Amino acid sequence: MGRTTTLSLRIFQGLLAAANLALSAYVVNWYLTVTRRGAPASLSFLVFASSFSLLSLLWLELAPRLLPAAAAHACGTLSVEATNAVFYFAAFIAHAVFLGGLSMCHGTVCTAGRVDSVVAAAAFCAWIASTIFTAKAMFINGDARRRPADSNKSTQMGEAAIA
Repeated sequence: MGRTTTLSLRIFQGLLAAANLALSAYVVNWYLTVTRRGAPASLSFLVFASSFSLLSLLWLELAPRLLPAAAAHACGTLSVEATNAVFYFAAFIAHAVFLGGLSMCHGTVCTAGRVDSVVAAAAFCAWIASTIFTAKAMFINGDARRRPADSNKSTQMGEAAIA
């Protein structure tokens, strides 16, 4: 996977995480100000998943530049991406089940909650794609210590040396 593809996917993941955080915060705020109950656990988990996703994106993009020795292992990258995928999968399923169990759901808060679940599902798909690309690069290169973004550089260098 090339650097442009990786960066585009990371930007898309960041936008989805920000949208998810904003929608979840809106619905949580409504629950805390209008109802006597607190926010449902599924919404709190969506807030956690999107916050974790934003922190993961910072780590995945900044650590290789600032701390190359610490972030050079592709298994670490793969585990962070897979963890995000699992969190979003659990979050959007739990929130969809919660929304399905409501006896009455209408208005802007309900719409925001539904859109929140759809955005979380899209974020799950983006993190799964990223995880698959990273795993594919690891297995093709055969070196778990090399980052997927660096694999194209070494392949091109090897081809230049052979030619």
